Amino acid sequence: MDSLELNKSKYIVSNIKEILHKKLILDKPLTKDEVKKLNLVNPPVYENEKYLIQKRWCYSINIGEWEDVDIIIQGNNENPDVEIIEMAEKTFDELHLHISCALKYLQKFFPNQEMKNYYLSTICFGKMVNFDDYIFSGFSLAFIYDGHFEFQYKVKFKVDGWPIGFEGGPL
Repeated sequence: MDSLELNKSKYIVSNIKEILHKKLILDKPLTKDEVKKLNLVNPPVYENEKYLIQKRWCYSINIGEWEDVDIIIQGNNENPDVEIIEMAEKTFDELHLHISCALKYLQKFFPNQEMKNYYLSTICFGKMVNFDDYIFSGFSLAFIYDGHFEFQYKVKFKVDGWPIGFEGGPL
């Protein structure tokens, strides 16, 4: 991962529609104790907690040079959310651009970290909260940085693919 210009053909998931419509598996729901541990006490966020703790539909795929990348789609007990699946389909059409954008974003903030040490671990689609407590629909790309210490960085994007920030910390 030396260059940030990615070859689109390497990051195409040819069966993504089949995965999103037929192969997603409902994740185990959070218990009340697990929800309490999340400690969502920020008032604007707490009032909208139901949007942030939704059912998750998951599948793991290989993308480019990365193996076992988790794909997470929000939904309910019966199905993943249709609008979120549509967003995921559009995102996967230009996945190479989003990955490149995310890596450039991280390189801007962490210029001493080598790009080859980033590992794409998770792509999440659904409702998210930004640092200013703004809840929006979008997606995130989570990378694990494997250097002297391991860190996880999650770059967040709005529905239109515009990056709006990141969060991160040690694993």
